[in-house]
Amino acid sequence: MTVSKLIAFLKTQPQYLEVAYRCCSEYTLLETKGIDIKELCVARPDGWIPDSRPDKPRQQYLVFPGN
Repeated sequence: MTVSKLIAFLKTQPQYLEVAYRCCSEYTLLETKGIDIKELCVARPDGWIPDSRPDKPRQQYLVFPGN
């Protein structure tokens, strides 16, 4: 999903809702300090994204925090 698709999706949601994400077995509120741009490997066909490695193609992603 691209940033523009995420923004478009978020615009369809109720704007008063706070944003939470799973952290271990519970949830926590999302804060901008936990969102970062990281260089990781290109996504595999199943959608999983491995950590950056020098022997694999890489690209930048906007990464939300999680466990």
